[in-house]
Amino acid sequence: MRRAIRYRFIVLLAIFVVPVSSQAQAQLTDKTIAVFGQSIRYWDLGSGPVVVLLHGFGEPKEDWRAATLILAQKYRVLVPDQIGFGQSDKPLIDYCVQTYVDFLNEFLRQLKVEKASLVGESFGGWVAGLYASELSSDENLIPVEKLALVDAGGLKQDAPPLPGINTSSLAGMRRLMEAVFYDTSWLNEDALRKIFTDRLAVNDGYTAQSLIASFAQSTERLDNRLGSIKTPTLVVWGKQDKLVPIAVGERYASGIAGAKLVTFDKCGHVPPIEKTEGFVAAVTAFLGGTAAR
Repeated sequence: MRRAIRYRFIVLLAIFVVPVSSQAQAQLTDKTIAVFGQSIRYWDLGSGPVVVLLHGFGEPKEDWRAATLILAQKYRVLVPDQIGFGQSDKPLIDYCVQTYVDFLNEFLRQLKVEKASLVGESFGGWVAGLYASELSSDENLIPVEKLALVDAGGLKQDAPPLPGINTSSLAGMRRLMEAVFYDTSWLNEDALRKIFTDRLAVNDGYTAQSLIASFAQSTERLDNRLGSIKTPTLVVWGKQDKLVPIAVGERYASGIAGAKLVTFDKCGHVPPIEKTEGFVAAVTAFLGGTAAR
């Protein structure tokens, strides 16, 4: 979701938690590339091994601002607005998770990336996980060095998360914010109205409804694919995640050979925002180290 109040927190974290050069901040500007004829907006910052950050369902790349600025000190960080979301094109197609795998691979191919590490949050984690699971069977996919799954979707849950939430109302948006964040002390009426206003302006309703309809397809769930993921994997989770409970993270960690689970207390669905410093430290250590297989 485009949440202006969150952007403010992200910028504050980037400025005050970890020092970031003003030059790096100035370079965090949108670029555009054509992928399958569709305009994809993205950030491309830093140099070194390539790390791709994939945002969640209905979210924009701006959710990754703080993490991007910090990681770019050691890596070349690519952060796309995935097709159908953010400022990228929103074609009227039947979206599915495989759509995003295909667009991710073509995005990397167009940028002439030879190999990359993937960090996916929420729905972005589902996309990254499906991509990694297909590496051994599809020689056309760009190789993945390391995989980080952050409060990732993609596994079956005993019950759908927060049934009945409708973000087309102020009350529904409030319930969603209360589910996404552990600390909602900032969620006053002015903030809620700003969030709701921005949500209405995003114009990704068709994308969201199309994807929701596709989620029922068992063929794209990762429950039976975890064993096929051979990429060194880090699983990161907020202990108080109400949308995708930590039990899902534990299943990811136990189902992927050699995967390591890192959790954050007093944290909901978005560790990159609520626990930016610790999150980036964990990801940086993982990317720079040698993960057990």
